[in-house]
Amino acid sequence: MPGKIRSAIVLAAVLLPAAVFAAAGEGSTTGRQLYDLVMRIINFVILFGVLIYFLRKPARNFIENSVETIRKLITDADETQKIAEAKMKEAEEKLAGLSREIDELMEHAREESEAEKARVLSEAEEAVEKLKREASQAIQQELKKSQEELRNEVAEIAVTIAREIIQENIQEKDHTRFIAEYLEKLEGSQQ
Repeated sequence: MPGKIRSAIVLAAVLLPAAVFAAAGEGSTTGRQLYDLVMRIINFVILFGVLIYFLRKPARNFIENSVETIRKLITDADETQKIAEAKMKEAEEKLAGLSREIDELMEHAREESEAEKARVLSEAEEAVEKLKREASQAIQQELKKSQEELRNEVAEIAVTIAREIIQENIQEKDHTRFIAEYLEKLEGSQQ
């Protein structure tokens, strides 16, 4: 079929200018203008035919390659969209899991806080009890010390009062007698 079209175009290109030139007559300016117009059209058709003949295969390859590239880009875009949707779904699942994890961490933190509070209260109660025991022991020691000091003071006062009474009631002869008795006791214990 392409061969018949080509033959028809060549035949038209040869016969058409001759027919137009014969119809217009020689020397007529209108005929000359018509001839120039027909020649230009023929030149255009020939040029267009040559371009189609030589550029048909590269143009077809270019268009096919462009179509294939566009198809590949569309396929890649579809795959990229599917991957993005999968990642979005995964991120949403992680976000939901993260929300649960945050709730679990918050609950764990509350439990630890309560346990720590109970431990601190227990330690505080133990510390208070220890302080009470230590204070009670300190009070008991201070009481014993005060009682001992009071006994010593009372003894000193009693000795002082007794000395004063003895000094007032003992006379010189009693004094001499006490010394003599004491010396006798000493001599008796040495023998």
